Amino acid sequence: MLLKDKYFEVKHEEHLNANEAVYLCRLKTDCDVYRGHFPGKPVSPGVCNIEMIRECAEMLTGQDLRIDTIKQCRLTAVASPSICPEVDVRVTVARIEGTDQYNIIATIADAERSYMELKGLLVIC
Repeated sequence: MLLKDKYFEVKHEEHLNANEAVYLCRLKTDCDVYRGHFPGKPVSPGVCNIEMIRECAEMLTGQDLRIDTIKQCRLTAVASPSICPEVDVRVTVARIEGTDQYNIIATIADAERSYMELKGLLVIC
């Protein structure tokens, strides 16, 4: 885990079934990322949000995973710990039979808006 407990912390997790979970994550305003991106007006970098999704997928599957392919990634709004200090990371994975791969569909959102939508392929390390 690269960013868990540094960039974000999981406050609650709800497993909807074996392949889907929602993680309530608090964005940590004291993280170095926000001091550099951007001082006084922090913005959550897309790459950090993608990594947050990957780490939540690891918690769901119990596997060490790496991103193989991002098929679609849409940044639908600017996330910031000052605007949305807590977000829901919804992760759905489906193991591809006979492989070490998972299809993933994930979103980052709060009650007001969606910030990111991602579809891709993860591989077990």
